Amino acid sequence: MSLTFTGQLDLDHMGTHVPHGFTLPEGVGTLRLNFTHDPAHPGSGDIPHQLSISVYGPDGARGTRHNNADQSPVISTHHASPGYLPGPIEAGNWRVEIDVHRILPPGRVTYSIEVAWDADELPVPETPRAKFGERKRGPGWYKGDLHGHTLHSDGRLTVEDYLDYALERGFDFVALTDHNTTSALPELMTRAGEAITIIPGEELTTYNGHALVLGTTDWVDWTVRDGQTMGARARGVAAVGKVFVIAHPKSEGHPFCTGCRWAFADLLPGVARHVEVWNGPWTSCPQNPGGVALFYQWLNQGYRMVATCGTDTHRRATEGQRFGFNVIRAEDNTRPALLDGLRAGESYVTSGPLLSAWANASGDNATFGGCLPEGEVTVTCLLGEGDLPDGLNLSLIHCGTVVASASCIAGMELTETFTARSGEWVTWEIRDSAGHIHTLTNAIRFGGEDVWR
Repeated sequence: MSLTFTGQLDLDHMGTHVPHGFTLPEGVGTLRLNFTHDPAHPGSGDIPHQLSISVYGPDGARGTRHNNADQSPVISTHHASPGYLPGPIEAGNWRVEIDVHRILPPGRVTYSIEVAWDADELPVPETPRAKFGERKRGPGWYKGDLHGHTLHSDGRLTVEDYLDYALERGFDFVALTDHNTTSALPELMTRAGEAITIIPGEELTTYNGHALVLGTTDWVDWTVRDGQTMGARARGVAAVGKVFVIAHPKSEGHPFCTGCRWAFADLLPGVARHVEVWNGPWTSCPQNPGGVALFYQWLNQGYRMVATCGTDTHRRATEGQRFGFNVIRAEDNTRPALLDGLRAGESYVTSGPLLSAWANASGDNATFGGCLPEGEVTVTCLLGEGDLPDGLNLSLIHCGTVVASASCIAGMELTETFTARSGEWVTWEIRDSAGHIHTLTNAIRFGGEDVWR
């Protein structure tokens, strides 16, 4: 059996979801859809229209494949196309929505959605083989990536390739945050075995900003419809133990990266406490300095913010690109412990240089993410051993201003004593001669937790 929906989209459909409902009978084994639209481009320039389809069954969402040329999903009991979730094809009301991420002038895009179904079920796929290896365990500092994509959304890497790439980079943990779908997570977690810790996630890729939900294996609704707010979504995520991260908030945005720039007025930062300050290669992503400045601005406003970074991997890096990774102190290299460390801000971001830092006030000590009473304080940063690029400088940042700096030498120590007032904070940066960041720590705050939002 089959049916076809046709229609036209224009500029007024930008940033909307265009629904088409249909009813399936009992006994369906496989559902097939094919979405096409014409023209693919507005007729000038290099930027295409960006349209995807999301599928919903009687029991909820069945997936989407964001920003991918293949919009012809197959969904069956034991198998589904990348981006979509396998499971029984329930009888009842179904819906396919066109997610209109970008329509460019002059608009007027015609589309067709073919829907077909039959009783046959696709065969059960082979169980992926787990990687050999034994991850580091116990209390310590662990490094890894919190943002990346596979071909289940708009990445070019298979799930196995994505895992291999993380292992090649020597990561202790890696998150997978495909756009608006969790379909790749079961395969990734099976393949990883004990070789590396997997932090399951999803990138909520909305029309007004992107956010990472870390620690979720369940799909989180990315749409923000009439009567809903992203702030409520962030509170709901936190209430069930997940971590909500504002992603690349100062991205260029429409039309070059539609929806990428953060524009939710109720989350500036609102209830959000994590922000991605380093996305992709530092030097080729102009939004990164703005992300750092926003992080500092929110700290100065009294918010207990935590900075993260993400490679935003879609493919293997090319030679010369310099990505950052996260270093998190955790009681163990497990998902719950790593997320606990991230929540606490006991972490920093770096492209290589490693360090430790602490503050002492009246006999009390604190490190990244910690808080001490106001008064005289001594802060110390110790640079790790190992090779360092030439021309790096380590700086102590006090409320956004450099107050001490020294050329980086492996094993060096930078110590300063000053009077800290309530609501003030310090971080440390390592930058090169061009001002590009190589390492940025989370803050040590002063005045007591009750003075911070």
